[in-house]
Amino acid sequence: MKYLVKEFINEKYTKAVNILKDNLKEHYHVFYCVRLSEILFPASEYGTEQFFSDFEKINSISLPVLVFDLKEGVPVIVISLDDVSYCDVLDEMDIDFMKCDSLAE
Repeated sequence: MKYLVKEFINEKYTKAVNILKDNLKEHYHVFYCVRLSEILFPASEYGTEQFFSDFEKINSISLPVLVFDLKEGVPVIVISLDDVSYCDVLDEMDIDFMKCDSLAE
């Protein structure tokens, strides 16, 4: 079988991730394009309608850049270079959000 490698990360996000990696302390890690459901789990009872509703909500959100605190085990901030429609969801979960309009070296 033959496969083609698709573009996983574009140039502007590569630059953003590299800037963050170079400037963050050791106990922070930068993730790119992670689903919100990879780091959060609904608190409602598993198997209930509420659980699946909550899970669908967070599973549909891909975070462009996520800074994660490895010591505390919590998300610190989500950073985007584009407009996003899920800021209200992040606010509900006490996750900071920042939109950058441009990057500097």
